[in-house]
Parts: sequence; structure tokens; C-alpha cells
Amino acid sequence: MPSKPRDRLGEVYGRLTVVRASDRRTAAGNCYWWCRCSCGNEREVPSDSLSHRLRKKKNITECIECSRELTTEAVCDKNDREENLRRKQALINRKNLVGKVPDQWLKLPLTDAHAREIGVKKFFRGTYCLNGHLSPYRINGGCLACNRAE
Repeated sequence: MPSKPRDRLGEVYGRLTVVRASDRRTAAGNCYWWCRCSCGNEREVPSDSLSHRLRKKKNITECIECSRELTTEAVCDKNDREENLRRKQALINRKNLVGKVPDQWLKLPLTDAHAREIGVKKFFRGTYCLNGHLSPYRINGGCLACNRAE
């Protein structure tokens, strides 16, 4: 017979507040708890997944909807950081190429995402392609020197 679970009522774990015990048990005999997220949704969570330790991967700290939203936000933030790094690197590459490449290349957008933002089809990173060409790129088209198209 499993032991009586520790009373977690009212405890807060991230966005979740424990509101009542569940009748369910995990295979290991741990109790499930019904928790209310700060958004108002409820979620049933095993007690071994409720913890204040942030580094534990199996911790549950929000409802399913908030979890999906936070995951999406994290991916978008990561993509934004990576795009900013690509643009900074492109600026550094361009500074080293002033006078070595045509000035019109230096006026092109920094990355493909930058080109899409302003509605242009070509961009110039200031990097060499796999074939060793230093030339602008077309969005989804590769190096212009390799494609022999302008």
C-alpha cells in the first residue's frame, strides 16, 4: 500500500499552483496533483515532476498551452539572435572588402532574411562560396558567379 503523499496544496512551481490531489498514481507510486496555471488552465502533474530546481529536465512548470507558447517564443528568440549575429559578421566582412569589391555590392542587404524584409532578391554577405567566389547571392539561388546570372 503506497504511503500518504506530502501535502503540496498551495505550493507554487513556476506558473503552476497546486490546487488538489488526484486519485492517480505513477508506476513508482507517486501521487498526481491538479495544478492551476497562471493563465487559468489546469493540468494534472506527477509529484516527482514538481520541483523548484530549474535544471531538472522533467520538471513541469506551466500548463500545456503555455509550454507550447514558451517553446515557440524560445525558438523565435534563438532565430533572432542568430540572424543578428549573421548581420554583424556580414558588416565586419564588408568593412574588410571596401575598395576590393564593387560599391554596389556593399549597398546590398546583409543577409537573405534582410533582403526578404526589404523586398530585394540579392544580398551580399562578404563571404566566399564553396567554389571560392566572392560575389552576391540570390535568395534561394546561391552564388551569382556560380549561377552566371545577374
